[in-house]
Amino acid sequence: MKNILTIFKKEWDRVIKDKRLIITVMILPGLMIFIIYSFIGTAMQGMFQDDVYDIAICNPTPEFTEIYEAYEIAYNTEYEDGEVVNPGTLEHITVTTILEADIDNYKEQIDNEEWDLLIVIDSDILDFDPLTDEEPIIMMYSNPNQISSNDIASRFSNYINIYGASLSYNLWGDTSYITFDLDGTAVDESNLAGTMLSSLLPMLIVMFLFSGAMSIGPESIAGEKERGTIATLLVTPVKRREIAIGKILGLSVLTLISACSSFLGIMGSLPKMLSFGDFNAADIYHFGDYFMILAVLFSTVFVVVGLIAVISAYAKNMKEASSFIAPVYILTILVSVTSMFGDGANTNLFMYMVPIYNTVQTLIAILTFEAMAPTYLLLTALANLVYLAIFVYILNRMFNSEKIMFSK
Repeated sequence: MKNILTIFKKEWDRVIKDKRLIITVMILPGLMIFIIYSFIGTAMQGMFQDDVYDIAICNPTPEFTEIYEAYEIAYNTEYEDGEVVNPGTLEHITVTTILEADIDNYKEQIDNEEWDLLIVIDSDILDFDPLTDEEPIIMMYSNPNQISSNDIASRFSNYINIYGASLSYNLWGDTSYITFDLDGTAVDESNLAGTMLSSLLPMLIVMFLFSGAMSIGPESIAGEKERGTIATLLVTPVKRREIAIGKILGLSVLTLISACSSFLGIMGSLPKMLSFGDFNAADIYHFGDYFMILAVLFSTVFVVVGLIAVISAYAKNMKEASSFIAPVYILTILVSVTSMFGDGANTNLFMYMVPIYNTVQTLIAILTFEAMAPTYLLLTALANLVYLAIFVYILNRMFNSEKIMFSK
């Protein structure tokens, strides 16, 4: 154990005494995640916060007007500790009453992104008889390619359904007589935020973890082979198994610090990233979510470090090690890009045995609030520990091979 700690201290001192490596491994990952996500948050805030939404309504009824005004005021009211700190207003919407002859004109304006929303209410809606008449229609027209149009349409689709149920109850004492089939559906902003984060964050985390390990791993083994210092170390009374474990332990702890840096970057950037909605980061993610994210990072570190250590031990020098690691890094990025595609985390439990891919999918599950996230985390952690044991075994065998360790 003493020899392992000695090797560990040697690796630790090598990085701590190099200011360049301190910045690359311990500061840069978290800083870059913070900068990238803060920038995205600022951009999203600008896209989601339209100054004024332009809404055209044909045949508005007093009750529908009362419903959407009340909900929009409530939607824009700011609370703190359950108390109203900023009462909402209707200044963010401009509602124009139009004639049926103007419908096509406003549809064209919406298509051209000059208007946000059109609502057409059946002129006979208040005279509807469910026994003799066809069900009345409320048509809502928006532009799916325009963020502001989608944003306001998702809210007004809720108001229309509320109005239909209320009108049905007031006329007939039953909320089921009038229903509206709308193309637009309300968006749960919490799920929206999770989906947005899960599309990019897993890729960034894997990239920075891998790049952090790349900056110190090759130098630890391939660099010493190139300088000839590994030969001196191998002829000492220290068991080669202890050298292998000490190096992996040292590299793992240093990369864990890189993981912590990434984690702090995530925590620091989330408030800015989520500022486009009417909530803060604390409303979305809680201690348990952060703990699971950190656990995923820690378990992934061992796989990344073990892989790079084995490649570095096989390489003859730093240049060769870098050339071997480069395609592995590209493959890792390709795997992590899968977070940008698909609908949620993979439900096939066997896929959580695949290194790196399991990390990406588990992070997606955590960020999108999937109920199976703890199970995915457990499978990922166990699989990554198995891979660590395999890498330690391989590295030990490589250290015992004179042909590999003294190759030129």
